[in-house]
Amino acid sequence: MTPDITAMLFHSVINVTPPKQLNKQLYLDINNFAKQTSFAHGFMHAYALWLGPTLLTIIFIFLYLKSWLNNITKVTIALFAGGLGTLLALLVNQFIGRSVEEKRPYDTFKNALVLVGKTNDYSFPSDHAVLAGALLATIALAIWQLKKSEAIQNSAVFLPVGKKYSHKSTVLSPKFRYYVLSGSVFLALFLCFARVYVGAHYPGDVIAGILEGALVAMVISLIRFPIENLMDHHKSLFIRKIFAVSKNS
Repeated sequence: MTPDITAMLFHSVINVTPPKQLNKQLYLDINNFAKQTSFAHGFMHAYALWLGPTLLTIIFIFLYLKSWLNNITKVTIALFAGGLGTLLALLVNQFIGRSVEEKRPYDTFKNALVLVGKTNDYSFPSDHAVLAGALLATIALAIWQLKKSEAIQNSAVFLPVGKKYSHKSTVLSPKFRYYVLSGSVFLALFLCFARVYVGAHYPGDVIAGILEGALVAMVISLIRFPIENLMDHHKSLFIRKIFAVSKNS
């Protein structure tokens, strides 16, 4: 049994999670790149701390409001469930971090460039990456559900026999959906890179974080099915107003 695995099992603080050498080398390479790109320090500091999470959250809220105003309850329910999954993923991450107990890279590499305030919490997995993964998975689920809902709605709209569809109801055009999803992928991945660039995490921390966030969000999003059943059988206007602007949706 390797020393790193032994340390993880007995909950002692470790310097870096496996693969140890790869994690260290990639961190140092990116940190050296950061030292050579001082012109980007201000932006990367902001993006790694608050700008990246804010932009992903804005996309999440935009999709929720767009679907809510257009009474597409399956999409708003998916976003609601994914939002709960995001919060739970962040909570789960606290337990994982305390179990692994990986030191921050700047505690190991004293000469590393650090563009954010140093903290006393653990490095693995990255909270920001967990948030990015959970929001990205939720946004992807919402766009898929939106496409599916629009297809069902359009298939029910006909002209007289022999004619094609009278119109198509499109909340977001296919091209715009593509831009939203592609932009979300870029924002999430760039946030992960930024957390390493500013010196706060090893690459393994953000990879584990984004995968953990996406997994937890997708699992918790399964509660959308019982919520949909509740909407079908519950007449409470308050509950319906959470997921659609019209009481008849």
